[in-house]
Amino acid sequence: MTHKERILAQLAGREIDRVPMVGGWSLGVRNVAALGGMTVDDYLTDPFTHVIAANRRQGMDGMVPPIVPRELSSIRAGSLQEETFNDVEPEALLRYAEDIPDTADEILRTRFDAAAVEAEFREHFTQMTTAMDDIALVPTIWQAPVNFSLYFTYGYIAFLSAVAMYPEAVARIYWEDGILSRARNHLLTRLWREFDLIPLLFCGDDICTNDGPMVQPAFLREAFWPHVADAMEPFLDAGIRYIHHCDGNVLPLVDDMLAAGYSGFQGFQYECGLDIYDLRTRRSLQGEEMLILGGLSVTRTLPFGTPDDVRREVDYCLDATDGGRGLLLFTSNVTGVEVPVENLEAAYRHLAAYDPKVGRTGAKVTVPPALGIGPG
Repeated sequence: MTHKERILAQLAGREIDRVPMVGGWSLGVRNVAALGGMTVDDYLTDPFTHVIAANRRQGMDGMVPPIVPRELSSIRAGSLQEETFNDVEPEALLRYAEDIPDTADEILRTRFDAAAVEAEFREHFTQMTTAMDDIALVPTIWQAPVNFSLYFTYGYIAFLSAVAMYPEAVARIYWEDGILSRARNHLLTRLWREFDLIPLLFCGDDICTNDGPMVQPAFLREAFWPHVADAMEPFLDAGIRYIHHCDGNVLPLVDDMLAAGYSGFQGFQYECGLDIYDLRTRRSLQGEEMLILGGLSVTRTLPFGTPDDVRREVDYCLDATDGGRGLLLFTSNVTGVEVPVENLEAAYRHLAAYDPKVGRTGAKVTVPPALGIGPG
């Protein structure tokens, strides 16, 4: 099977020759160069091209738009420093909400540029599909649903304070964003067909800490999730499944995600109580089995385990998904420079050697107790 055929068969629940593998979230110039079998100097001549080459060498069937390390001193990508928002008050959200037009038509007329949106995503899809060639693009569009993460604009303190002090204003901001997202998503589904992309979308905000949701689930059910469901309806209508990124303890929100149309999950911090065995018992609005994108822990097993630990974690993912049904193996988040290259290689080589037609025993697989992850 080709890479794309393998992913399409997995999404459709048809027979596959092996479980699909997904990459694109590895950091560290030295690590990516090693995964690609090249020197650091060679890698730095064209980091974007060589990130894709490194994933191709690992046998990846699909890739999210890759994070591309470009400097030897780079350790992480993307961070939010609260001190940069010291002068932002919660009233900033109130003022923004008060300036939102009162009707959807007026919002779209004054705040939505369809031509610019189409041009932006046409350029993005062209660049990615051309560069990846035989590797399937796993479209990752964070702005597809409603943008929960207002903390990126206002900081955590101002955002969370506004939720407490001005909940109607925050709800109004989510209402507006839902209108804009729905219009954008109608355009995106047309481009999906034009570029013949796989019927899968990866999206979702960081809504939780390790202790649970950042704001009360009851507020989200009233002010957030209905707008997400409305915004994402064009994807459901087009037969494109969408899966939610899961950092922290998302267990209190899983049912809300499913009600909004999600039919799969990516990420998983096992230390927060997440259990793929449990998630796989859920069903989507259409009655579909859950898709699982991920499974490889970037907080414990990959950075601190041994190759044997990593192989056992792959076995856990296989058993939790009844032999790999609906599984696309991926890292739970971005892997940093602290992750030994041999651990990444061990994970994907172990999966590549697994024949899904043979199947597994059906017994729950335990993972290393010292790492404190997975079912015991």
